[in-house]
Amino acid sequence: MNYKKNEGNSSKILVMGLGQIGYSNAEYMTSLGLDVDGYDVSENAVIRALDDGVIKNRARNFEGYDYYIICISTHNPEDMSVPFQDGIFQLADKISKEGKSGALVGIDSTISRGTSKMVLDILDHRLHVCHVPHRFYANEKEEHGVRQTRVVGACDSCCMEQAKHFYGEILDIPLFESSSIEVAELCKIVENSHRFLEIAFAEELKMMCDNSGINFKELRDAINTKWNVKILDARDGIGGHCLPKDSQMFLNNIKTHVGISIIEAAKEVDLKYRMHIRRNVGPDVSIQVPPEQRA
Repeated sequence: MNYKKNEGNSSKILVMGLGQIGYSNAEYMTSLGLDVDGYDVSENAVIRALDDGVIKNRARNFEGYDYYIICISTHNPEDMSVPFQDGIFQLADKISKEGKSGALVGIDSTISRGTSKMVLDILDHRLHVCHVPHRFYANEKEEHGVRQTRVVGACDSCCMEQAKHFYGEILDIPLFESSSIEVAELCKIVENSHRFLEIAFAEELKMMCDNSGINFKELRDAINTKWNVKILDARDGIGGHCLPKDSQMFLNNIKTHVGISIIEAAKEVDLKYRMHIRRNVGPDVSIQVPPEQRA
């Protein structure tokens, strides 16, 4: 796929966080001929990005950039199923001290509702803030890479104007414009919570089949002959960086407003399923993450 080149664009971009999200963003932006620097607390992540040519320079400070793209992980370093957003606020504090007035802060990391406006407050609205939840599937970069339809939300109309210019015009990304920043913030965690539910249902059905002598694959194939039903496969438990943590973000939010949630039951099902497969396969079974479980 040939992307629109931006060699004449003099904007300076800083990608903050060079893991999967940041690396793929920087790689795409650099492919457009844009001037992209990188920042990460991990020396190995910075070296890899430099060696692969996806960033031009290592950022020593945050001065002079037109676009600050936050791509850090938002899970607890000790437990990836637990949300942890302190890094977002630490970066916002550093940007508030060193960042260029009028620049755009784009949050691509998965965040909970209300986070973007907290960042805006830290910045005292000296910079613009938007949220464009990252979507990327490494095995299908042409169809589902950085340049796929993305949701954009912004803290104010001036922020939205800057967000549409950067993501829509400079990066040439198709955008779905949300009416509020909260809608954008909820999108990713709801998407992944829904996927969590789908997989947990498949796990529940698999346990029922295993315990009652029914062939799960045959039952699944039979059910999936219906045009509007697609029961997923049940494999080795719901893992990865996104689904456990994002569903917990949603659970934390929904319990405040509803009080109960089927996400809670789904998490119990997944835990029980993990014990089930260990009993049937053995204690050394590794938890693999099939494609349909990846964000």
